Amino acid sequence: MTPNPIGLKVEQLAQALAERIVPLIVDAIDIDALLDKVDVEKIIERVDVDKIVERVDVEKIIDRVDVQKIIDRVDINAIVDKVDIDSLVEHTELGSIIARSTTGVLTEVLDVVRAQGVGLDDFVLRWGNRLILRGRRTATWPDGPPLLVEPKVAS
Repeated sequence: MTPNPIGLKVEQLAQALAERIVPLIVDAIDIDALLDKVDVEKIIERVDVDKIVERVDVEKIIDRVDVQKIIDRVDINAIVDKVDIDSLVEHTELGSIIARSTTGVLTEVLDVVRAQGVGLDDFVLRWGNRLILRGRRTATWPDGPPLLVEPKVAS
């Protein structure tokens, strides 16, 4: 069976007309006026941003978008409010680091206080000796507790 020759001629005529008319119509359209009628907000509402982010090369977007403007609009306080500090400390060694650093500082402070105490004790002992032993012979004081100091060997 042969195709309908009239249908073929009509199709060829329609194709020839379209090839001449469509460029004339496209050239006659004012694209700026057409875009002015587009409701951009309505288009944005229909766009699935997550799908765009999944499919588009991020490097290309960064080159075209002013990321600093986006960062400036981000509410950092709201983000920080959502951070669970207790969970963060629990999942890191931050607690032990704080404990170790605090212990180290307290140990150093305690050492300083002890050293000051020893110095003060020595100062009080000297002044006490001056007041009590004024004009008498000076007493011989031990070097330390008897059980901790080795006895001196006479030479």
